[in-house]
Amino acid sequence: MVTERAFCYHATASWRGWNMRTRHPRIACLLVPSPALAAELAARPQLLGRPVAVSDDSGRRVAEASEAATARGVRPGQRLSEALACCPTLAVLEPRPARVRRAASQLVEAAATVSPLVEEATPGEVYADLRGLEGLYPDEDALARALLEATPSGLNARLGVADGRFTARAAAFAARPGSWLRVGRDEARAFLAPRPTALLPLEEAAREWLALLGIATLGDLAALPRHAVEAQLGAAGGQAWLAARAEDPTPIAAMPHRERVLERAQAEPPLIGREALLHSYGQLLGRALARPVARGRLVRAVQLSAVTEDERVWERRRVLTEPTGDRSRLWTALEPSIEAAEFGGPVAELALELGGLTAERGRQVRLLREGGARRREQLDEMARHLRLRYGRAALRRVVALAPQSRIPERRYALADYDP
Repeated sequence: MVTERAFCYHATASWRGWNMRTRHPRIACLLVPSPALAAELAARPQLLGRPVAVSDDSGRRVAEASEAATARGVRPGQRLSEALACCPTLAVLEPRPARVRRAASQLVEAAATVSPLVEEATPGEVYADLRGLEGLYPDEDALARALLEATPSGLNARLGVADGRFTARAAAFAARPGSWLRVGRDEARAFLAPRPTALLPLEEAAREWLALLGIATLGDLAALPRHAVEAQLGAAGGQAWLAARAEDPTPIAAMPHRERVLERAQAEPPLIGREALLHSYGQLLGRALARPVARGRLVRAVQLSAVTEDERVWERRRVLTEPTGDRSRLWTALEPSIEAAEFGGPVAELALELGGLTAERGRQVRLLREGGARRREQLDEMARHLRLRYGRAALRRVVALAPQSRIPERRYALADYDP
């Protein structure tokens, strides 16, 4: 079945084909503004068009609201009692992290089908670098269609394409659900000028300062001197000022490629007993180690996850001090986590992921001590271990920039230690 999608363009930025003369990287923003609400509506299409709200984790306030609910006075952050007073027919749904995580991963996968350089800023907000794709798609329209068609239609994702990261985000917010909007380089500042400052990634105190001064639009902010904004809001204010002028230099921090082995299992009926859960995870571990990509490899990290019958999520990650491919040693590390787990209900879905796969290697004891080289090897090994555990570099090193500079701050800098 072929479904027709709506596409929209900025009035002054309608453009066909690839502009080979552009000197700036093109960025796409794939956006679902309310991911929790979108995931719920995708699972419950009978609620489409009705006033619906998703509560926060405390169950006392509104986290996200549909357009029909917003039209009746419901707004995020409002107490549920106030929201129900404004709209008695409001359908209030509990947050389901499993659905949100699934929807967010679908957005990332959709962007990854088009571009190898993808960044997930927040769940429901994904950026893709479009440089070098000119030979794969005849024009931007075909590229936009590929991105949107790779996204589940129930999420009603929006797509913005521009030369800058923030402009692409603003374009995605301005696009209609299921459509895309392109803003050209020359029209970017005029496009951003009437947009609200709420689009800027600023803290609440900075937003209050802007509201206090009556700075309601990006054009108002762009008209101020940069030094005046930075004097009040610091470096974040300077970044916001550049973004309001369509000069945001923030690049895409591409997600690193991770080689992994993932095994899933659906439990029918849902599992309750601890022994059944241990048996199921043991089977998943055996299946994962039997996969061709894992044979003869060492495992450094294992991620366990479970989704309960009411779609609550349980996760545990174990990073091994010493990589191993031995099933018994891996199970010895995982079994205590499963036995001590509180799942919060019958488990309907289980998953086990092997990560940090390395080539199998032998260790030879040296007859003569090589102090410096051995210590460097240990340092590099620990740096890799900490990066895998925390997801970012945990060690820094001093780098000489301009040792002879008269300004102390310019002589040296701290950089990530990446062996």
